[in-house]
Amino acid sequence: MATINTDISQKIDITIKAEDTLSLVLNITDSLGAVFSLSDYYVFFNIYGESEDTLIAAHNITAANASTGQSISRDNYFNIFAGTIPESSSTDKITVTAAEGKFVLNLTEQETSLTPGTYKYKVKLKKGTTIKTWMHGKFKVNE
Repeated sequence: MATINTDISQKIDITIKAEDTLSLVLNITDSLGAVFSLSDYYVFFNIYGESEDTLIAAHNITAANASTGQSISRDNYFNIFAGTIPESSSTDKITVTAAEGKFVLNLTEQETSLTPGTYKYKVKLKKGTTIKTWMHGKFKVNE
């Protein structure tokens, strides 16, 4: 029997220390190892609790709008997710260096002040009307 798989995401688990600042640098390459340009992309990093509610929502909406001349709103993107998006995560927490295929997630100690345990996360990229999950996995918070 043939199978069609459109899931391009990679499962990668992340472990952090609660109440530490977090700077997570990701370099994205294509299947041949060449830099994947992030020009015209919005990058989203969401951490989910047990009930699938978003606990932290980080993005580069403001910077991406400025560079692309678009005006996507936070609500326009996040309305595809169930749950409440915390207002404390409403500012850009992701910086993108498009030509290098690099993005950096920066979270403060207040934002990583989650109850120790295991959560889930997803990294999504949006270009135009296309949204793709690039990474997902466990987001473990140590005491």
